[in-house]
Amino acid sequence: MIFIDSSVFLILYLDEPGADSAKEILENVETNNVEGIITPLVLEEVTFKVIFAEASRILNTRNIWKIRNVLKRNPSLRREISNVLKKVKSHIDALKKGGLRVVDIHPTDWYNGLNYVIKYGTLPADSIHLAVMERLNINTIATFDDDFRLVEGINVIPSP
Repeated sequence: MIFIDSSVFLILYLDEPGADSAKEILENVETNNVEGIITPLVLEEVTFKVIFAEASRILNTRNIWKIRNVLKRNPSLRREISNVLKKVKSHIDALKKGGLRVVDIHPTDWYNGLNYVIKYGTLPADSIHLAVMERLNINTIATFDDDFRLVEGINVIPSP
């Protein structure tokens, strides 16, 4: 059983370096070779960053406030981005038919996550992921975020 960080999905969806490794990880989940665990927070991170990346590309800006304002006022931009989100949803649905499981976040995960923020300096979302892993006795995470390599007792795939 492995926890899958949002970076695995994002590297694949945004065709960044490492996309082949991300694809291999997710194919192993889709074919039930590996049980993959994510949370709604992972889905939120993926959705937000895909929206931001696509809008940034279309609008030729990385200004989050401009992107946010244009998205609210521009139905055609929202429709264009919704096409990308439909592909993401379809991929997640296919993974769920295989070995992907979406587990809930418990309020205690936030509290326990604070320990990771304090001890390792991880960001809050990553710390919640670590707390969920701890609660579920998962010691392997698929991620391209090197911050997880600082955490004792956690195996990180793929290798750098």
